[in-house]
Amino acid sequence: MITRDDLLTLDTLPHINDISLKLYKEFCVDVLFGRRFYYYFTDGTNIVVEFREWGVYHMLSIQHIDYTIPKNDFFNRIDSGLDLVDFTANRSIKQRFKSEKERITMFACVYGTLRYGRVFYIPDKNVPNTKKVKADYIIQRMVGNKGLNLGVRFEDGRFIPLTILISKASNPDKYITSNKKIVSKLLITDIDNGQIIESILYTDDFILFK
Repeated sequence: MITRDDLLTLDTLPHINDISLKLYKEFCVDVLFGRRFYYYFTDGTNIVVEFREWGVYHMLSIQHIDYTIPKNDFFNRIDSGLDLVDFTANRSIKQRFKSEKERITMFACVYGTLRYGRVFYIPDKNVPNTKKVKADYIIQRMVGNKGLNLGVRFEDGRFIPLTILISKASNPDKYITSNKKIVSKLLITDIDNGQIIESILYTDDFILFK
């Protein structure tokens, strides 16, 4: 079984049986929700990324699996015992859960994608090769032979991760644009006190110094 600390460094897709909604909630509350991610680009621009419960709800595709779970009550449901096994009790929900399993397991690799992913700007907010997905940026990293494409959109004064799109090895760049943003530095800070948790400098998308 994967632990919370494993999610900080995981770079391979786990098995669905090695994760749980309780684990993901713990990681969000203890790690993701308490951190800000400052991306500084070589063109002089920057963005600040933060996580929200409703964003995680959408990244895990809960709205497509069981729409009766409200996005702002997701973690309360987990506290009350909701877990992945509950998505197998009903035939129609089970079918939807099956189609979203890969997105759910990909969430385990989101932290590494934030640290090592390539960043692409979407001027018109329409994610390529999708019908309705809106995002300002895609942060992309290959996990195994598939692409983890993290959609980030400006909401509530911050850029919030709110979708995961998976691209195949045969077309890894399906969801990205030609507007690549070269990251020069990433600062990960504590939301409460502003203390720097990690500082990473990059050169040509490779880590230069930590």
